[in-house]
Amino acid sequence: MQCVSLASRQRAVVLISVLWVLLLLSLLVTNLTLSGRSFARQTQNNEQAIVAAEAADGGIVWALWNLQRSGTERWLADGSGHSMLLGSSELWVSLQDESGKVDLNYAPTELLDGLLALVVEDDGRREALVAAIEDWRDADDLIRLNGAEEAEYLAAGRSRGPANREFYDIEELAQVLGMTPRIYDRIRWSLTVDNGTRAINPLFAPFDVLMALPGASEIAVEQFIDDRRQAWLDQQAMPTLPFDASLYIDASRSGVNYSVQSWARIGPWTEVRQQALITVRGGLPAVRKQRTLFDTAEMPGRDSTDGGEP
Repeated sequence: MQCVSLASRQRAVVLISVLWVLLLLSLLVTNLTLSGRSFARQTQNNEQAIVAAEAADGGIVWALWNLQRSGTERWLADGSGHSMLLGSSELWVSLQDESGKVDLNYAPTELLDGLLALVVEDDGRREALVAAIEDWRDADDLIRLNGAEEAEYLAAGRSRGPANREFYDIEELAQVLGMTPRIYDRIRWSLTVDNGTRAINPLFAPFDVLMALPGASEIAVEQFIDDRRQAWLDQQAMPTLPFDASLYIDASRSGVNYSVQSWARIGPWTEVRQQALITVRGGLPAVRKQRTLFDTAEMPGRDSTDGGEP
């Protein structure tokens, strides 16, 4: 009986060992399967990101090609969108003549205040931010009323004060004392450093820039934008502003500097955005600066749609 009991215990031990081995093998197979799926998914995502980046780059080329067209075939460079399918990518491209934007280095106080008023309701906070921008871009260290020079930056915990020179690019605006990501994200698309003038060209100005002008109203601006697009398509004379902002407008300068936003999306997860600055010299457009952004920002809505290959 003792021998039988011992043999039974040995068989039980062997059975348990076999079960443990089977469990470990099952876990190993499961882990390898999940790893394989994850690697395959990662590889697919990387491939899609590359394809989307190439499609977004194609959007920049589409804009360059468009700048060499004439008549109604050429886009009105007011920042409105144009979309198409490019292979497996959904493409959205906007072209903006920079003359329609507010020059960050030359804009008068009233234009800066009007632009900030779209996102900053408090008058005192807005005045302080305008003064801080002007203190940043001037060459002296004299502080404006409600402005900010080195002492104010150091008191706020900054390591240094304002640059006391013109802004090199729009991204520098984020460093101005009092600027927040919410304010910056709203106004950055309305600003440029390429105009060299205190006025804006209303024929290409985006909605926010037109709203920054004195006397502007939402209804009047929306109607003006619709009218100028229709006039462009009909090859008619462009309309005039329905309100008096003559001190801040100049329609004589355009067709030199452009900005392009190009978005490409594949499916619900893969999206790439490219930005480019284009300068036209001697009738030939050339990319001056370009960068690719892999981010989660949503592709903009479409104002117009173009089908087919460019």
